[in-house]
Amino acid sequence: KTIFEAINDKKNKEQEQSKNKRYERFFYQEAFRNLFTSIRFLNAGNNIKSFVISSAIPSEGKTLVIILLAKTLAEMGYKVLLIDADMRKPQVHNRLGLDNISGLSNLLIDKKLTLKDVTREVDGHKNWKVISAGIKPPNPPRLLTSERMKKIVLDLNSSEEFDYIIYDTPPLLGLADSILLSLSKSISGLILLVSTNKVSKVLSIEAAKRIVSSKVNFLGMIVNTTCK
Repeated sequence: KTIFEAINDKKNKEQEQSKNKRYERFFYQEAFRNLFTSIRFLNAGNNIKSFVISSAIPSEGKTLVIILLAKTLAEMGYKVLLIDADMRKPQVHNRLGLDNISGLSNLLIDKKLTLKDVTREVDGHKNWKVISAGIKPPNPPRLLTSERMKKIVLDLNSSEEFDYIIYDTPPLLGLADSILLSLSKSISGLILLVSTNKVSKVLSIEAAKRIVSSKVNFLGMIVNTTCK
């Protein structure tokens, strides 16, 4: 090949790669817009504002899906607050490149702190704010069921500052955190993420049964097959 042919080949390859990336981005944007539409109409007549997303076991791609959903809502013009309520193995701050020095656990322990003290904006997204998990506490369920947590959840749900509040919580099987938080009267319910290439049907069914038996409002499932 001549140098000009090589340059043209490289240019064509780069254009093709750019086209593929745009298509992939469009595909994911549409998928999450459809997910948002489904969430909006889950409870006919009831506005769903605050909700929990959990999974049966770890490493199902839950946090990444939650982040992409929050990002999509923000890009659609909605004011979104993402709260990392997984105080055992928090991942939100890592995914977004934030520190985790002060977050939800600090807010619950230190009454001098306010929501504004631990709420941060996501770079490049004026409608999207985050509360990281904070320092690791010895007893997360106790904090999640505390009167202070109940008041925070109520105040956020009643506030007009946010259109949607999404809680990222620990896996359901073997841990009580997600159920305990979802039982709050100020939270619309719980969505179960199922990663078909990561978890067996038996565990997914067990997680679903646990949600139902606990009297939590089971909003539905998100099927994930690609996120790691």
